[in-house]
Amino acid sequence: MAAPRLPSSAPPTDLPQAPQRPAAVQLRARRSNRLIVIGVLCACLGALIMAWAWTGTQESQTVVVMAADVARGEQLEAADLTTTTLGRADGVTVVPADRVAGLVGKFALVDLPAGSLPGPDAIGSHLVPAGAAQLGLKLAAGRLPSQPVPPGTRIWLIAVPGPMDSDTTPGAQYEAIVASTPQATADGSGWLVDVQVEEIVAGQVAALAAVDRVAVVRRGDG
Repeated sequence: MAAPRLPSSAPPTDLPQAPQRPAAVQLRARRSNRLIVIGVLCACLGALIMAWAWTGTQESQTVVVMAADVARGEQLEAADLTTTTLGRADGVTVVPADRVAGLVGKFALVDLPAGSLPGPDAIGSHLVPAGAAQLGLKLAAGRLPSQPVPPGTRIWLIAVPGPMDSDTTPGAQYEAIVASTPQATADGSGWLVDVQVEEIVAGQVAALAAVDRVAVVRRGDG
């Protein structure tokens, strides 16, 4: 009697085959949540930086700044002024850069050191106070202190004897304020300076100055 025939272990050849993936088709990689979060954070950071830069640009301003020292009472020249860009400065009064040309020829109403920011009230017309008069003096060498007497210095104008006077007693003295920085004369023999005096004595001082009989003395509280 023949033994029973066992089924063959070979796979059947008539079963349907799984379709093959074309070589040009690539499987999409699974997205990484970490990369997504990093991307969102970078985008937010970039937006914040752009907003900060835009805000800084909006709050910055170009203003007038002193390029040289200018004493009170001195007239400003173009070389004395320049401009700079500043950020927001609450409580600081400044002059916009587009007004720099209009400041040339005006006068410093306060001392303006180089690098300082002049305010609108620091530069203006050179006005003589009510009840005062301003006049220019030409002083011989030795009639002006050797130490600086910048504008605003309080001085005495003292009537001195003339070269032909036998009386050497000093005459009247007048309170005054230096109105401009003394400048040497062209020949270097003396000084030119503007002073402010009381209006009532301006004529007397002018008469003394005309005959070279004025000397300047710096006051102790000046």
